[in-house]
Amino acid sequence: MEQACGTITPARGSIMKKRVLGALFALASSLAISQAFAADGGTLYFGLSGEPSTLDTTINAGTPARTIRLAIHRGLVNYGADGKLSNELAAFYDVSPDALTYTFKLRDAKFHDGSPVTAADVKASLERIKAPDSKATYRNEIGIIDTIETPDAKTVKLTLAKPFVPLIHYLALPESAIVPAAWLKQHANDPNATPIGAGPFKFANWERGRELTVEKFDGYYKQGKPHLDDVHYVFYGDENTRVNALKSGDVDIIDYVPWKDAAAIEANPDLKLASTSGPFMMLQFNTKFEPFSKPEVRQAIAYAIDRSAIINTAFNGRGTPLFGIAIPEGYLGYSKDKANYFSHNIQKAKDLLAKAGYPDGFQARLLSTSQYGFHNNTAVAVQAELAKIGIKVTLDLPDWSGRIAKNNAGDYDFLVAGTAGDIADADWLSNFFYGGKQLVRLNNSAYFDDPTINALLDKGRVTLDPAEREKIYGQFVDRALELSPFVYLMWRDQSFGLRKTVKGFTNIPGFLTFQSGITVEDTEVK
Repeated sequence: MEQACGTITPARGSIMKKRVLGALFALASSLAISQAFAADGGTLYFGLSGEPSTLDTTINAGTPARTIRLAIHRGLVNYGADGKLSNELAAFYDVSPDALTYTFKLRDAKFHDGSPVTAADVKASLERIKAPDSKATYRNEIGIIDTIETPDAKTVKLTLAKPFVPLIHYLALPESAIVPAAWLKQHANDPNATPIGAGPFKFANWERGRELTVEKFDGYYKQGKPHLDDVHYVFYGDENTRVNALKSGDVDIIDYVPWKDAAAIEANPDLKLASTSGPFMMLQFNTKFEPFSKPEVRQAIAYAIDRSAIINTAFNGRGTPLFGIAIPEGYLGYSKDKANYFSHNIQKAKDLLAKAGYPDGFQARLLSTSQYGFHNNTAVAVQAELAKIGIKVTLDLPDWSGRIAKNNAGDYDFLVAGTAGDIADADWLSNFFYGGKQLVRLNNSAYFDDPTINALLDKGRVTLDPAEREKIYGQFVDRALELSPFVYLMWRDQSFGLRKTVKGFTNIPGFLTFQSGITVEDTEVK
């Protein structure tokens, strides 16, 4: 999920930090003192592309908010730097053979207020997420939990209403963090109160419009971590200002490196680029709007667009064409043959339009945004490509908040989206393709609702045998390509820029790049 921009502000920088350290070193009277000081973790300045709208642990409010919350909070499990599930507040867990019961044994961990993490805290945190009036992003997924039992202070037993294979992946998301039951009771109506978590860093200060600071938590359950004393998350909504802050040494890391600046960062001897391919760009259709209500028209658009035009226009040539469904290689449902189901074929696009009853094309409104250059430029490139088959596209380019509002209201003919799956399990597809009561959702093509696809996604969630799940998602891919409620354009490079003095920070591969903030616990500045 992309996020809105924050306020453009100057940062207290690494230059000042290094000057202060230099002065302190100059005052030191011996090499031993200097070495002891240098061994300290020090301070990291992290330039973020936006300021969080909320620190509510249950809401996916975009990458900047997640990055900060992953320093403060931990869940029962999380995704680690290698992209695999790792035990966190849970020392271990067992799943019953019928996949209906999950039993977690908690490790000895503490919250930032010094209180122990107990089963009561887990129960309160999960019940808050699944409550009927909850606004939690993953309320429906966590809501599969029927009962939560706490036999003792270190044991949590979750009983599900029905098998739900991907549950453990949803519990690994930042939005499933565990917080103190006492804090929830006190701040039930004030989710932005001073957060208390069990992560490697504790909340210190939030200077609105400028930066948020966290400090090392000495009671963190992983011995020897974190390495840093504190982290300053500095908000730079303007991408050029953010890049310049990295180049000048004002910050040590930045997120969302603009594609136009990637090569320059790679060539800079003081900097390095940490890139992965996982997020993707796509077109999302309002299937109530005719002619986009017709699969043949959506398929025609899939054939009409030259992906290289998108990559070169909006991403400075950094990206990989996508002619199938955005399932990363190695993920459940991936098929090498189906990865190139479509191709760039203007004549086939025209034939499909004619078959659908639109031999001369039609007019349509494409929703994007003026706030992010790569969104805007993708829309411009799509407009030019579709003109070649007679589709006259008018661009609708509000600011980001306006774009999100129109998306959520289904107020578009089709739109440009840049996103990724939320989890490493194939059930991420449900958030995009599943229809039903909520027919207009952020990642769902508006009003798309196919009973066959819904049934396959339901079956994939409850099937325990991995080989059988593979078959189910293969059938899903066939049906999804046939109906094409989305046209996928490209895999895009997602990069962090770092000064070479930064060690240990990892850009987690695939869809999990937006959760790379968890690796700040491993980060050092040397």
